[in-house]
Amino acid sequence: MSLSRRTFIAAGIVGAAALAAAGWLRGPHAPPGAAGRRALDADGEAIFAAVAPVLLDGALPADKAARDAALAQTLDGIDAAIAGLSPHAQAELGELIALLALPPVRYGVAGVSDAWPVASPAQVRRFLDNCRASRFTLMRAAYDALHALTYAAWYGNADAWPAIGYPGPPSL
Repeated sequence: MSLSRRTFIAAGIVGAAALAAAGWLRGPHAPPGAAGRRALDADGEAIFAAVAPVLLDGALPADKAARDAALAQTLDGIDAAIAGLSPHAQAELGELIALLALPPVRYGVAGVSDAWPVASPAQVRRFLDNCRASRFTLMRAAYDALHALTYAAWYGNADAWPAIGYPGPPSL
């Protein structure tokens, strides 16, 4: 199936309207995130706190305290990675977070009925799988952003290296 020019333009208009509505409904800014955060607001923290354990399933420590610490370090790494992005990329990611934070979008598009902090891993996994396999480029791009930021933060952390057998960078 080829995409006609008319369909492409209509989809662009609908997407722009959805982003504008998300910005208007969300207000100027979400509440700030945890102290010391540079880029993640409360909505971004909630989304990544739900997504990270699902994406990193099997890589996280089994011990609850160690797992919680690893997830906190991962959120710190995601915050640092986002802060290092260009302003344009930060704005696009902010729009994605704003959309996913809206209950109608979270439920209708993501299929997550509960708020992100209490969403079940099965709901989050289904959302991620649907995004990854979507026929819509925008949904696949959303998955890629969530996946890349989470994995970069996890595997960029020296505490995660022993679990994968990486001895660390060579000494010069």
